[in-house]
Amino acid sequence: MEEKLLKLFRLADSLNEKQDKIFADIEYSANDRKRLIISIRNKEDYKYIERCEVELTNNPLIKWDNIIKLFEGYIGGATNE
Repeated sequence: MEEKLLKLFRLADSLNEKQDKIFADIEYSANDRKRLIISIRNKEDYKYIERCEVELTNNPLIKWDNIIKLFEGYIGGATNE
């Protein structure tokens, strides 16, 4: 899981650098729920385009590769239009 998270962080930075209209937003709460929120948002009005919320304490069935592909798609030029 750590490798996938590091890749997501790198992709989030790249998304912000390569796209003028969108950016990645990653939040983690280290409380009892251990909640991770991964979002792609509009730079102009900060509206959510894509959003995924995961509670890591409940053995999540999250597909990290799917989230990585989503980020890569937006980096490659996909937009919210």
